[in-house]
Amino acid sequence: MKHKPILVFLFILLAGKTFSQDQSHTANVSTVDGIIHALYDVISGPVGEERDWDTFRSLFAPDARMYIAVPGKNGGVSSLQSITPDEYITRNQTRLPDIGFNEDELYRITNTYGAGSQVFSTYESHYTNKDGEQEITKGINNIQLYFDGTRYYIASIFWDANAKNIEVPERYLPKNRNTEYQINLQ
Repeated sequence: MKHKPILVFLFILLAGKTFSQDQSHTANVSTVDGIIHALYDVISGPVGEERDWDTFRSLFAPDARMYIAVPGKNGGVSSLQSITPDEYITRNQTRLPDIGFNEDELYRITNTYGAGSQVFSTYESHYTNKDGEQEITKGINNIQLYFDGTRYYIASIFWDANAKNIEVPERYLPKNRNTEYQINLQ
């Protein structure tokens, strides 16, 4: 009985901490802008920095998928791979911190109808390649979002793993390189 107040205090403290952590996972997903920035932020970081995989998971709808167009051997026809967010984590939980992967959004085109939004998000990735050299890649993440009336969830993401060999068309790049633009068509 003597320790009961301490146990109650610890329970309240831990419950409050858990709630605040859950809030941090959802605090930035009430807008398209917020969830897209959260996606890029959570996968980016310097060499040696662990990523916040709980936040990453919280961005996705149940049964969400990630699709990757993987180039064939010798530059041949690509194949489509489908993975879950958890499979992405398994593949990248040590790789991203090892290469110091950082990805920033350069430009976005968003189309929304009802609860769905389709986002064409042009990105630039910075990382250290297997030869220890800094590398920069530009590409496009094709992101589908679902809005439940309160927050957005990522339903799917599609990207081409051969992005460094594909030039991003001008229409998907900022018009003024010093300014980030967004086009929202609703």
